Amino acid sequence: MISPKAEVDATAFVDPEAEVSDGCVIRPGAKVYGKVKLAKNVWIAPNVIVYGPAEIGEKTYLGPNVIVGHPSGEELEAILNAKQVGIISRGGKPVKIGKNVWIRSNCTIYSDVMIGNDVRFGHNAMVREEVTIGDGTLVGTEVVIDGRCRIGRNVSIQTGVYICTYSTVEDFVLIGPHCVFTNDKYVGQKKCKLQGPTVREGAGIGAKAVLFPGITVGKGAVVGAGAVVTKDVPSKVIVVGVPAKRLKAVPSDWHTILEK
Repeated sequence: MISPKAEVDATAFVDPEAEVSDGCVIRPGAKVYGKVKLAKNVWIAPNVIVYGPAEIGEKTYLGPNVIVGHPSGEELEAILNAKQVGIISRGGKPVKIGKNVWIRSNCTIYSDVMIGNDVRFGHNAMVREEVTIGDGTLVGTEVVIDGRCRIGRNVSIQTGVYICTYSTVEDFVLIGPHCVFTNDKYVGQKKCKLQGPTVREGAGIGAKAVLFPGITVGKGAVVGAGAVVTKDVPSKVIVVGVPAKRLKAVPSDWHTILEK
């Protein structure tokens, strides 16, 4: 059902199962498939594709060429086997996007993703399946968040970061540009359980740092730029170097965001 107070371009496609609320704008070439619910004042830019089931909150913006609800590998295999490519993920696992979210051009959001309110994306980012992202988080340009990750509230993930499968990032963390999270201890040479890093509340990770599989960066800790973290980092400690070693405690006049 499309509200008479919505604006839908004549070249856009909206599935009969979709709900389009008052004030929504759907621009040329956009496609909305399956059970998609658009709350009030959602803006869908040209050539966006939304695969249901999905819920998109009020005042959310989907920029040009964004894809929401892309099927996981398992879902895609089932679709191909059933020869139903024309309806890619109708009936797949749902996507839920909160209020006032900005997803800029060319981002891809897979199925089974939950994004909180007031989240901001840069351009060309990708979020794989079974990921949650908390309120107020920034996902920078060309960031990749692989599947089964948990990202907290008010996290800043800056340009070019790679967060591997099974990683956890708690609230108020800053991850500098081009950091890399890893989860395979033997880099494919030996079978092992994949374990991503855990970054505790309020920690800061400097640009181009590398976090090894299964390590924990403690609450309020700081990892220097370019460091290679092979072992757990205690809370409120600064580590630097390759491999990363303790430099000193976080100075008392460094007020973390948790203390403000």
